[in-house]
Amino acid sequence: MHDIIHNIGMSQIAAPQTLTSGSIVSETIDMQGIGALAVAVLLGDTADTLGASVYIDLKIEHAEDNGAGAPAAFAACTDIDVKPDMSLVSGVFKRVDSNAEADTRYAVEYSGGKRFVRITAQAQGLSEGIQVAMLALAANPAQAPVDNS
Repeated sequence: MHDIIHNIGMSQIAAPQTLTSGSIVSETIDMQGIGALAVAVLLGDTADTLGASVYIDLKIEHAEDNGAGAPAAFAACTDIDVKPDMSLVSGVFKRVDSNAEADTRYAVEYSGGKRFVRITAQAQGLSEGIQVAMLALAANPAQAPVDNS
């Protein structure tokens, strides 16, 4: 039987909020029991004029288990940790530096071998801000069905 809703775990890892300065860091995603993970960053429109000095960096990081079931220090993912090959620089999989790149979504698949993953949206030079939300899609669970209610 083909039943996608019970075979992909969906979780909001960052509630919709306005990013003006600083960063929004997602909840930590625990990869234990997950066969595949994709993360989507949903961006709204912005009144800022995005460019070389006004932009949003979307970054993926991962961490080992600290031995107590919690993340050790997070480190930037590299190209071998994500799909498709995105030529990551310090874990940044997308720099949104054009207004044509706002009001859309960006997705990355984690294929690394560490237990914990998180996403960061980092603002640079924004004054008006941009709406940001994040969603994790965990597939091939060790135990199905998953509860998406």
